[in-house]
Amino acid sequence: MSNKYMVLSTYTDQTLDRKADVLKQLVTAVPAGEQPSFGIRMYIGEESLGIEWYKGKNELFAENAAENYVQGIKNYERV
Repeated sequence: MSNKYMVLSTYTDQTLDRKADVLKQLVTAVPAGEQPSFGIRMYIGEESLGIEWYKGKNELFAENAAENYVQGIKNYERV
């Protein structure tokens, strides 16, 4: 997945020291005939843990994932 994306919104939880940015892949980075993907970049403190992309999902799906992450419902899993 290309690293060409824009940040749409940011979710934070100061108690858990978590942050998640909701991302959208830029149209210029999308192969012809495909829709841009949405995803989230997860942080603990200032450390970026990584990005999860949700191909075929919409912005609301990514926003829900970001909210779940900062609330501790979802955790980052290295693949």
